[in-house]
Amino acid sequence: MESMQHNRVSRTLVQTVLIALFAALSYVVLFFRIPYPAPVGQPFLHLGNAVVILAALLLGGWQGGLAGAIGMGLNDLYFGYGFMTIKTVILKFGIGLFAGAVARLGKKHPERSPRAGLAIASCVSLLAGLVILAGVLSGAEGFAAVSPLAYVFLLVLGVVLGGVALLSRRLPSLTNERLFVLLGAAAGIAWNVLGEFLSGAVMAWIAGAEWPAAMLSSLASLPATFINGAASIAAAVLLYIPIKEALRRARLDTLLD
Repeated sequence: MESMQHNRVSRTLVQTVLIALFAALSYVVLFFRIPYPAPVGQPFLHLGNAVVILAALLLGGWQGGLAGAIGMGLNDLYFGYGFMTIKTVILKFGIGLFAGAVARLGKKHPERSPRAGLAIASCVSLLAGLVILAGVLSGAEGFAAVSPLAYVFLLVLGVVLGGVALLSRRLPSLTNERLFVLLGAAAGIAWNVLGEFLSGAVMAWIAGAEWPAAMLSSLASLPATFINGAASIAAAVLLYIPIKEALRRARLDTLLD
């Protein structure tokens, strides 16, 4: 009984320290940013979301989300975003929550296959990319301002997710747990992209634009979000695999699960 209580305290202490560490890391990494011109807001390229996803994969959903909300929220306050910091806190907490929740399914149910989820995510991404591409090619009003990066990201992400789902049948290294990690990272970024799109559209609508024009204006501002999303998924998943294996070899992974 005493041993179990000691392990519980140790686990809580380790998780608290790591939440603070990832919060600090997500705060610091945002100082390395590349501004991206857009009709709505002041987007920039960064790897902050990758830190949030990695924290969620290693520590758990709400723990990673909390670390991201604290670190990236404080960074927004430092740069004077004021009221918009609320949006950052909500979106970054959601990234961690969704990424961690989906990834944990693979840990709790290793016999389950996430291929159907990856296939659905692949189809949704491809469909969204094709809709935007069709709008650009047809010259539809408002789509001219949409960067090619928007549909290129969605099409490439769709192909990658679908390709991984197919390859997993032949590659033993693509275990169900790792597939769930990839699906979790994609789910977290999907939440962030949707949130950025809707918040941008609402801000443009409040500024006086008609709702259709507001949505197209927000869509034109999303390429930075797409680039950040692609880089975050790749970086978080690629870092998670060796870090998790190292923790398992050191028998420290039980303190995080």
